Amino acid sequence: MDEKIRVLICTEVPRIDDNIDMRSIWMELNTYVKILESNINLQDLGEWRILINVLAQRTDAIGVAKRVARFPSDKEYVIYISTPIPDNEQVSYGTSNVKEAFFKENNEKYSYILESGFDSYDNLYNYMLETSKKNNTLDSYSWYFM
Repeated sequence: MDEKIRVLICTEVPRIDDNIDMRSIWMELNTYVKILESNINLQDLGEWRILINVLAQRTDAIGVAKRVARFPSDKEYVIYISTPIPDNEQVSYGTSNVKEAFFKENNEKYSYILESGFDSYDNLYNYMLETSKKNNTLDSYSWYFM
């Protein structure tokens, strides 16, 4: 595992794979972060790595953690991003499975809150992929590592 920056996608929405190919999104996001590497002085990281943890869940908005978590035992910095998955009443491409998940309200004390912009997308795949990339979510911390 020699990647200095990588993405992990987790989900709290039951059976989300019935509606979206999360593995494909994970692969595309890991390819995308390779582009970000040119904006980050990776030599300053030394032996450390960056993990971007994207969590698909039933929540009210996109939440980007205000603080980077540090795990010295793994030599890893972790950036947490919470991405709301829409239900079928919010937008046509939403999934009813979201209603089975536990609702977690974002907390402004710990996260930067961003609007989800469900209406700007035409399907769940594009929403999940582009929301993880845009709004400066994946590259919002590049300044931290420069």
